[in-house]
Amino acid sequence: MRINNLSPALGTILLYICLTSLCISPAFALGEGARNLLLIALMGISPIIFVIYPVWGKLDNIVIMLLMATIVVPLLNHPETMRYSTVLYTCMFFLYFMVVFRLLHFSDISIDKYAKLLKILILSYSLVLLIQQFCVLTGLPIFNVSNYNHLEPWKLNSLMSEPEHSGRMVGLLMFSYLIMQDNIYGRRLTFLESWKYDKLVWIAFLWSMLTMFSAGAYLFLVLVILKFLNRRKLVPLVCILISLVYIATLLEIQPFMRTYNLVVSIFSFDINEIYRTDQSGALRFIPSMICIERIDLSTVDGWFGHGIDYVQSFIYQYLPGVNKGYVGGGAFQYALDYGFLNFCIYSCFSFYACFNKEHKIVSVLFWAFSVLLNGINTQLAWSTIILLFCNKEIVRINSFNALKV
Repeated sequence: MRINNLSPALGTILLYICLTSLCISPAFALGEGARNLLLIALMGISPIIFVIYPVWGKLDNIVIMLLMATIVVPLLNHPETMRYSTVLYTCMFFLYFMVVFRLLHFSDISIDKYAKLLKILILSYSLVLLIQQFCVLTGLPIFNVSNYNHLEPWKLNSLMSEPEHSGRMVGLLMFSYLIMQDNIYGRRLTFLESWKYDKLVWIAFLWSMLTMFSAGAYLFLVLVILKFLNRRKLVPLVCILISLVYIATLLEIQPFMRTYNLVVSIFSFDINEIYRTDQSGALRFIPSMICIERIDLSTVDGWFGHGIDYVQSFIYQYLPGVNKGYVGGGAFQYALDYGFLNFCIYSCFSFYACFNKEHKIVSVLFWAFSVLLNGINTQLAWSTIILLFCNKEIVRINSFNALKV
């Protein structure tokens, strides 16, 4: 039964806009702190969907609980730290998830349509990167450039604010696309089958991941390849990965060596060693490790938070060369600022949204790297939560509709 005046086709267009705005961050739309002003504007007007689609979803209760806790906990426990702009920005992401959930159910989105959107985004990243590389090669002004360092001329940002973020996003898009292809063909494709059916997408994906010269891109390239991991293919896949590591080590490819050395140092759990290995990469991990060490469940503040910007007040002291006011710690910053209780609710919610029982290991790794190690009010974290949730929900909706027919 229709409960609104909008057609399902228009609902699909609105869903495309919401998802696309999550997956790109064009240079012209970047504001202070590299925030995506285009996404912020869409998040600001998106609650109108609640008027158009006045229904209550299965996840709305926990999202509203998180939203209210994010507002109320610091207001009651440390009111002197309350900053409404920060809280409102965080709550906008919660509401955006609820908006996408509604559009999923009141549109005519199909697996094929969703897969085409993902394919267009992957190809767009590759095309923009190619244009940027051509500009560097010819000395022309670089198209859509952001966070550019002339000392690393080939390290380009493509459609996100920086190469690291583009690498993560393209990896997420490719993983999502491969899941949709499995559902289109009705079985899990092998790597060779996937390559045979989607050569152009694979070439675009590999070109982006290998020529961004980003440590994050190499890491997420491995995550995507792990999607094809199964017991029968375990030995060949491991052999391929070992061979690639050996060749890259032999050729001393600098960005890859940074990634490899960083991963090795992380397993030492020695903050100083990690920082010495790769200062830039260390900033992705060390703040979270410091925040974990600071969590104290024997105190009220441990459970209900030390107040907004608590982590910001001390984290810079542990990071040489970082100025006061630096923000880091991923979701564990949320645990210290807003309390371990809030963190547990957020972790359970985000894990449920991201976890895919057909791809357990890879979905958990995406959740760990892109949600736990990113702040709760970041585009990367929420694009991961929403896209991985869409991967499951679109399949479920289409399966349900097929049964009705």
